Amino acid sequence: MHVKGRQSHQKAVARLVASYGRIAPGSRIRLAKKTSNLFRPRTADRTPGLDVSGLDGVIEIDVEAQTADVQGICTYEDLVAATLPLGLIPFVIPQLRTITLGGAVSGLGIESTSFRNGLPHESVIEMDILTGSGEIVTATPDGDHLDLFDTFPNSYGSLGYATRLRIKLEKVPRFGMLRQVQVADAAAAVKAIDIITESGEWHGQRVDG
Repeated sequence: MHVKGRQSHQKAVARLVASYGRIAPGSRIRLAKKTSNLFRPRTADRTPGLDVSGLDGVIEIDVEAQTADVQGICTYEDLVAATLPLGLIPFVIPQLRTITLGGAVSGLGIESTSFRNGLPHESVIEMDILTGSGEIVTATPDGDHLDLFDTFPNSYGSLGYATRLRIKLEKVPRFGMLRQVQVADAAAAVKAIDIITESGEWHGQRVDG
């Protein structure tokens, strides 16, 4: 996976902002992209949308700090392709490879939680967000836009669009082991899940998830 760099990212953001300026006031705002992870039929929307065509990749990876700067419609598949060769992965990886970083955060990604690391947005430490005024602001947990940082998850685009997300990464071993555990009934399954989520282990062996 090619890492795009800052200059390419800034050009893509400029195109995004310009496309927002061409949308008539009061019009519906949508992303002009062809792919979706919504599994229900929708009527084709031919109204102009936000040009996010250049916001689909990894901007840069800081191996020492274990962080990645990622664009809004970068998929987890592409993100992992860039970080895994460096021995790093995101804290949370959804079950669908084509889920985007921006989508998982603005949509909460509740179907992709990790009992170790929580929800996708909980490993985000900084975001650049295109707001309704057409301005790009940087939101952090302790900066000028901390309210936006706190409320952006699960906002479904109502507060803006994330052009860049800085996320935490964690080290990953070269190999993992898949183990299947059989249980007698639903009650035993619930008990096993409780044990694993509380201890992070199953009979002394670490469980990732």
